Amino acid sequence: CPIDYSEAGDAALQHAVVLAEQLGATLVALHVELPSTPPLGTAESPQKRETSEHETAREHLAELCGRREKPVPFEFRALRGDPAAEIVRLAETEQVELIVMATSGRSGWRRLLMGSVAESVVRDAPCPVLSLKQPRAGHDDQPQKSEGVESPPDSEGQVEFHDDAAVDIGEHESSARRLLQRAIGSRATDVHIDPLGDHVEVRFRIDGRIEHYCRLAHDIGRMLITQLKVMAEVDIADPFHAAEGRFSFPHYPIYDVRLTRVPVMGGESIALRLLNYENLLRPLDNLGLSSESLRRIHTMLKLAEGVVLVTGPTGSGKSTTAYSMAQAMDDGHRNIVTMEDPVEYHVPSFRQMTVDPRHGITMTSGLRSLLRMDPDVVLVGEIRDVETAEMAMRAASSGRYVFTTLHTRDVASTVTAVRDLHIDNRSLAGNLTGIISQRLVRRVCTFCGRRVPIEKQAAKYFTGEGVEAPDTIPATGGCKKCRNTGYRGRIGVFEVVLPDRQLRDAIQNDESEDELRDLIRSTGTNSLLIDGLEKVANGLTTLDEVQAMTWVSFPEST
Repeated sequence: CPIDYSEAGDAALQHAVVLAEQLGATLVALHVELPSTPPLGTAESPQKRETSEHETAREHLAELCGRREKPVPFEFRALRGDPAAEIVRLAETEQVELIVMATSGRSGWRRLLMGSVAESVVRDAPCPVLSLKQPRAGHDDQPQKSEGVESPPDSEGQVEFHDDAAVDIGEHESSARRLLQRAIGSRATDVHIDPLGDHVEVRFRIDGRIEHYCRLAHDIGRMLITQLKVMAEVDIADPFHAAEGRFSFPHYPIYDVRLTRVPVMGGESIALRLLNYENLLRPLDNLGLSSESLRRIHTMLKLAEGVVLVTGPTGSGKSTTAYSMAQAMDDGHRNIVTMEDPVEYHVPSFRQMTVDPRHGITMTSGLRSLLRMDPDVVLVGEIRDVETAEMAMRAASSGRYVFTTLHTRDVASTVTAVRDLHIDNRSLAGNLTGIISQRLVRRVCTFCGRRVPIEKQAAKYFTGEGVEAPDTIPATGGCKKCRNTGYRGRIGVFEVVLPDRQLRDAIQNDESEDELRDLIRSTGTNSLLIDGLEKVANGLTTLDEVQAMTWVSFPEST
């Protein structure tokens, strides 16, 4: 908790005490004094004045921490140097989980200085920063802070919270631009901005997990949302209907941003998808496929006809795999078209069409038009209904190569899902070129990860699934590079089936999902679970990640 000797600094200190009590954390109050020369005409030496101020601040801190229901452990540190640098250094060296600081309360050049300090800390700190803005007197919507406030200021409505990404509102799009820069710097794939009670919550999805980033006051949150809607060319005068938009981010040319806005209780909710071209068009050997799975996919590509189904839940990397396979087919001699809702990434060598209900373009009508464009390869974003499934099968049966995605559990359940869309067993068996089921798991951080001896029960689980148990398995640590999560980045886990005559006959004979699953296992195809365990043995992920992916409970250690 960086503090100064001002009313705003005291409000930040009081709120930090309450947070420390709620979190069961130790509070470190830090005051950094700028190097300066003794002021002229001062009877009291600067050193003596500082000592007196520090003692007063320490006593005040002890009083605040001691009178809580649960006394809060604390430290007071007084340093000299660059304030922002000292705050960030402390956060890095001592693995601080949250910084609370004030951004106003001073006047003149000292207020300008504190503003720049807060901005620098928010930009460079390795942890979330909660900055408090002192309310202005004389404004009904921002009541003056009363003396001796002990309860959390946000619950009393006495202090306005915001992240410094939204402080400089004079520069066009500065709030939105800075938020996007920080999201990209955090390796976020999505940003969620939601009104929650008396504030607006900003969260990032990093490595597949939603994480809190900051809270904004409602007026600053509304301004941020308005800036984003303007950038995405979404009508800011109509807050009552869902809307979508898209814009490029010139500071990061490899990124596009897709915005979805919906009206919710309390205001507007915004979801931003950060689309990274480098992550999409990956070589197939960079997805996490085993050597056998990669061999099967290359065999599928050589066939150059039929339909390939890429399956998995939302956020499992299906689009990346489908695009990578289509890209592998792009040798300059094939006409590749896509029908999507919406288009994920713009690929110059593809002819891409998006669903547009306002102009009468549905997935089915658009796909029907594209099939008249003499395509060699057709990428269908997702099969969601009977008509789209029928069009995809019709395209495959006419000699086109079709890549598409479905939401299913594994390869065997994919056959069931296609049957549920009223696709004839003979058509499915005849047109099916391959099925790829996949998930994403988090990688162990290469900077702080370690290996530990495998326990007896875990080793039995490996051998029970037919995987050779390693002597050691990965374990997570925690460092600045991975934000103390122990994980950094993600990798795919796959089940890849290249249908043979036996499997085609089983599909045509309407055999059940369980019978198909047993048949697939008998051919030596790894399940998602086995592929995940092999990645654990190879040091890429942890047993916890595989358990979360497959919903399998591993035996407890003894």
